[in-house]
Amino acid sequence: MNFDNFSSSDWQNFSYLALLVVVLTAGIISRKELSLNKTVKYLAAWAGIAIFLVALYSYRHEFADFKHRILHEINPATPQNKAGLIVINISQDGHFYVNALVNGAEIRFMVDTGASDIAINLNDAKKMSLNTKTLIFNKRYQTANGMSLGAGVILDEVEIAGVKFMNLGASVNGGNMGVSLLGMSFLNKLKRYEVYQDKLILTI
Repeated sequence: MNFDNFSSSDWQNFSYLALLVVVLTAGIISRKELSLNKTVKYLAAWAGIAIFLVALYSYRHEFADFKHRILHEINPATPQNKAGLIVINISQDGHFYVNALVNGAEIRFMVDTGASDIAINLNDAKKMSLNTKTLIFNKRYQTANGMSLGAGVILDEVEIAGVKFMNLGASVNGGNMGVSLLGMSFLNKLKRYEVYQDKLILTI
């Protein structure tokens, strides 16, 4: 363990653990009814627990990464951040979905290169605390279901896998729209996007 990289909070946690081990050790030694053999066994057990806790704390970031990988496989819409790359698994229907936080609300998008804008359905707009009653639906869009009208809005913050995008233009769809879409107006803000081995890779 490299103690040179310890922050103040790391030293506090380490000191607390060391103090706990000392107190427990003193308690064991003070019990006169315990034989030397049992005392040594108890001390070895507590030393093992202490080492395990220190190792667990030291590798906390690796365990967090492992947790995200598991969630990523169970729920393909859960994006994974890998050193500047947002990785999204393909879903069973052949599309790419991603869970995002928009203005603090969790929204499920489908990534659609055929959509020109970020298109939001009315239910998701309400989740984002957008006042749908005051929206002006004056933008025309040609969709698979025909012509529909949309209302232009600005999304203050869109967060995907810990990466935040600020002040994004979007459109609230006034028609019978299913899932909200992440269209080209979002994808064009990325350095690159590509599909590789059933994964959509977004380069930030």
